[in-house]
Amino acid sequence: MRYVIMCVLAATLMFGYAVTFCAQEKPGAPAPTQDEMMAKKKQVAEIMGKMRAIEREAVSKDEECKKITAQMQELEKQRRARLETLLSGNQEYQALKKQLQELMPPPPAKEVPKEAPKK
Repeated sequence: MRYVIMCVLAATLMFGYAVTFCAQEKPGAPAPTQDEMMAKKKQVAEIMGKMRAIEREAVSKDEECKKITAQMQELEKQRRARLETLLSGNQEYQALKKQLQELMPPPPAKEVPKEAPKK
C-alpha cells in the first residue's frame, strides 16, 4: 500500500513540476517601438490616401456615382441642419462646440482671384 501511495505522490510531483516548467512565459517578439508604430500609421495613411484618390477618380468618371454622391452630400447637409436645430437648446453641446471652435478655428476663406482689368 505504501508503495502505491509513494508512486502516486511521485507521479503527482513530477506532473506538477512539468506543468510549472511548461507554463513559464517564453520570450516572445518584442513590442514595436514608438517609431515603428508611427511609421506604420504613416504608411496606412498613405495607402488610404491613394485609395481615396482612386475612388474619387472612379466616381468622377461614372454618372450614377456622381448622382449618388450629390444626393449623399445634400442629405448630409439636411442632417447637419436638423441636428443643429435639435441641439440648439442643449447647453452642454453648445459649450463643447464653443470650446472646440476655440481650439480649432475654422480655416481661412479661400480668396477668389480678381480678374485683370480689360484694356
